[in-house]
Amino acid sequence: MKKCTKCHKNIPSDAKVCPYCGTPQPGYQPMKRTPKRKNAFLYYILIAALLFFPMGISYFFAFNTLSNTETSATKTTLKTYQEAKNETFVYEYDSLADFSKNVKGSKNYVNKIKQVETSLDEIVGSKNIKKNYTFQITDNSNVYVDASYIISLDKQNKMNISYQYDLSKDSNLTYNYYLKEINKLEDAIQILQDNEEKIQNILYVFNGKDNHELISKTIDEFKTKENEFTTGTLSHYGQGIHNNNGNDKSSIRVFKSEEKYRVQFSYDSKLKMKNFL
Repeated sequence: MKKCTKCHKNIPSDAKVCPYCGTPQPGYQPMKRTPKRKNAFLYYILIAALLFFPMGISYFFAFNTLSNTETSATKTTLKTYQEAKNETFVYEYDSLADFSKNVKGSKNYVNKIKQVETSLDEIVGSKNIKKNYTFQITDNSNVYVDASYIISLDKQNKMNISYQYDLSKDSNLTYNYYLKEINKLEDAIQILQDNEEKIQNILYVFNGKDNHELISKTIDEFKTKENEFTTGTLSHYGQGIHNNNGNDKSSIRVFKSEEKYRVQFSYDSKLKMKNFL
């Protein structure tokens, strides 16, 4: 027997609660209640739903958006070109691979461009060329091609070639040769003379004509006017010389930054469309 800690009545020694006043006795620990497994399972289901339902909605819309994008870029077939005053662009691709893959009938375009680039690679080396393309297709099956190549010969010398054409056979070719960090203009003259044949060969790939006469004329004139550029004041827009022969235009422009010169040789022409269409 033992006495209750509160009412002090005699109670059994193993009693955990006083049978008279209901007071828990020393060493008594209430029994813990465990939720039923069914309720706990529903609780976890609710948490999972709250976490993954928004993700599922996002995925659904994202998937549909991607599907719609793919649908909008459905493969098309080039039909017979119909000349029109007003044209609407309906497809556009920014790589030769996408244009080739998604446009049936583009093989001739792609092969022609690759042939031109193979010839260009032989002149300057493929590792030195960075390529950019834009192909646009209109509702009357006209194809507009806009391409450019950045040729890095070294840190000091860089060439840029850009050309555009379409099925109306209207075309434009722009070639620029940039010389940076030039100490003396006579150095630029020498570089241009040393690379005159390379410039001619590059231009020939695109316009299929002999450009030597106009190139030489512009470089020679630059040489004779060297003193004018070195003794005169060069504005922000620089100074230059210009020559032309029909559709072909050649120029050299000189800029100055602190004690260094920058020289830009340019040549504008038309493409030899047989090489592209």
